[in-house]
Order: sequence, then structure tokens, then C-alpha cells
Amino acid sequence: MTNEATPPIPERPLLKGERVWLRPLEERDMEAYIAGINDTEVGGLAGYGMPMSLEQAKEWLKHIGEKGHHGEGHFFAVCELGDDRFIGTVWLKDINLHFGSGELAIFMDHDHIGAGWGTDAQRALLKFAFVNLGLERVFLTVYASNERAVRSYEKLGFRREGLMRRSWRGPRGLEDSLLMAMLRDEWLRTGEGSEGTAKAG
Repeated sequence: MTNEATPPIPERPLLKGERVWLRPLEERDMEAYIAGINDTEVGGLAGYGMPMSLEQAKEWLKHIGEKGHHGEGHFFAVCELGDDRFIGTVWLKDINLHFGSGELAIFMDHDHIGAGWGTDAQRALLKFAFVNLGLERVFLTVYASNERAVRSYEKLGFRREGLMRRSWRGPRGLEDSLLMAMLRDEWLRTGEGSEGTAKAG
């Protein structure tokens, strides 16, 4: 962890939900980030199959800052409103503006699983994807056996598009995964797009 002073918390963050706000991932987040990745109940269920060291995480962050590791993407730390501490991460990666698509990925730390924090973070990211970036489709993959996560994605408005057999290797070995996606007009029908812009405080 660095000893640098924590930047001030903005009064009107660009990406804001009802309970959380999103800011770019920073090096000071990497210790909490790898704690999640290396936890089978957090990173394991989110699809991270290999442990990561702090130095590897810092190198990964450097690569994504150079826009070459996962293609064009936006990688955010999730924070509670009024706080700046990392409680999870949400990404929009492999963005293809020609096809209007991007892939969503998320994990939340132990203390913020199953209580709506991740749902709120995803709503903020989806508004950013469909309004600010003008995407037409946001997709994700999830373990087919992770019923809690599948239900939460469906509640947000994601639809199942297909079963990918034995496509992810996790804590229990190779497992099936689901491909799920949401289209811009489907998101608009949920009422999330009624404001027309990303919520900004």
C-alpha cells in the first residue's frame, strides 16, 4: 500500500448509483483486489481460476492503463457513497464501438455480497455503457451453477443467450457457463434510461 494521501471524495461523482459510486481502479486498490481474486468464494465464483500476486496485479493494472491488455475497456473500483475504500470492482471490457458491444464483469468483497451493492454498481455501469458510450449490447458470462448470480443478472434485465459447456475452470474444475446479454432497447424498457444521462450526483 502506498503512503500517498487519499484523493478527496467528489461531491458529484460521474458514475453514481443509489448506494455506491465508481472511480477508476488505482494501484492503492490492488491489495484488496487480489484478496478478492484469491478467495474461492469471491474471485473463484467470479471466474478467476488462478491466484495472483500483488506484483502481478500491479503489472496488470499498468497494462490496462496502456489500453492493450483487454482491448478498449473501463475498469472501476466500487466504493460506498461518502467513502473511498475499495469494496469491489466492475468492468466494461473488450469494447467494440463498431459493433456496439462490451463485456461486463464484477466481483464484490465478502462484506458486500448479496445485499444489493453489486446490483447498484452494475446499474451505474450499464447507464454509462448505453448512454455515455452509446453501446447496443452488453454481455457477460457466469457459471451456470451460480444460481444466485444468475438470478441477480436476470433481475437487472439480462437474458440467457446460450450454454457454453465445460468452458470455465473454477474451484470445482471445468464447469458449464451461461452467456447472458442485455440490449439497449431492453435496458430502456426497464426505466433505467428515463433520465437520459448517467446520474451525476
